[in-house]
Amino acid sequence: MPNFIMNIRRVTKPGQEGALMDSAVESLKGGNVQGNVSFDASFPVMADPAVTNALLFDSLSDVEKLHDAFLSNPERAALFYATNGMASKVTNTLYRIIDPIEPGPDDQPGPGKYMTRMLLMAKRGEASNLLSTLQGIRSNIPGRKPMINMAVAGNPDLVRIVAMYRSLEEFQTEQERRRQSDEMKSAIGQIGG
Repeated sequence: MPNFIMNIRRVTKPGQEGALMDSAVESLKGGNVQGNVSFDASFPVMADPAVTNALLFDSLSDVEKLHDAFLSNPERAALFYATNGMASKVTNTLYRIIDPIEPGPDDQPGPGKYMTRMLLMAKRGEASNLLSTLQGIRSNIPGRKPMINMAVAGNPDLVRIVAMYRSLEEFQTEQERRRQSDEMKSAIGQIGG
């Protein structure tokens, strides 16, 4: 089970969506690293569409090995920079997996098709309390449980939740269940505090 995720998020330039996606996939294939490439199927009006490489690592030394291999291989570096050139903005964030996605009792084997990523910025000094609250909520969720992770470097108050769904119908059903749950309404109030 991986312990770290490196997200390389690239905001697409208009007209570069397909080329950026293809290049992101190609860069993952040659990197000798487990991971996936995703794109925004739906995003809020105030956000920009992006293509994300999520690279999985067992340890920080594995992340460092990727960095060393990248720096010593001009072809890999050129592909990375060319891929970034198709984006208007690129961010790299290394996350530590606190709790992985946990399959529910009715889940079939295999990966999900859709993901949601929610970034929460804790009040200064409240990240550990936010994390504890989220873990309590997560433990009471029936079925598949979302991943919780935190940034390794950068803002120490950033907590991220990633949920996986097999279809848009499953996503909608789960969202509706959460909206109607008194426990979830209470939990959202705790998170807001």
